[in-house]
Amino acid sequence: MNRRGRPVLAAICGFFLGLFIALDLMFFGAVRLDNIAITVLPIVGLLAGAGLAIWAPLGRRQ
Repeated sequence: MNRRGRPVLAAICGFFLGLFIALDLMFFGAVRLDNIAITVLPIVGLLAGAGLAIWAPLGRRQ
């Protein structure tokens, strides 16, 4: 399987994006600290980042 993109870098960036969104929602009072979304959003960001990096049609065609 030929992997395109940078899945590890995208997963790390997705994790931090999900963490940032979760913290913003918490600090602005949209969700409470005991809400499951605070835990789920960074994990979803990690998986979405890795999935998009593998799926994305970036790089040279062979």
